[in-house]
Amino acid sequence: MNPEAASGPDAVFAPLPLAGDAATGGKNDAPRYVVHLPVTGAADQAQALRFAYALARSLALVPGIEIAGTTVSAEDAQHVRQWVFCDRIMPDRRRCRGRAGHGGPCDADG
Repeated sequence: MNPEAASGPDAVFAPLPLAGDAATGGKNDAPRYVVHLPVTGAADQAQALRFAYALARSLALVPGIEIAGTTVSAEDAQHVRQWVFCDRIMPDRRRCRGRAGHGGPCDADG
């Protein structure tokens, strides 16, 4: 693995920050889990990111799924993740739903 690919603003080494939901005033003490879903049809990371974006957006109306926390990693380097959505947390404690690296202001409703 390229060591430079494991550093920089796109790499994630720490647990994802908690984003509460607006209904609880940003506080949510319920247990949280991450579901890992391997994808074999993506030819490269860019295609995997596009797939993850489309899949996450299709699940946006399902209660309890925080789509803005979606990340993509290589199967053999799951500790190095790339954000699918912008990782900024908005004032209401939700994450911005714009694509990672988007231009312009952040938007929690994207």
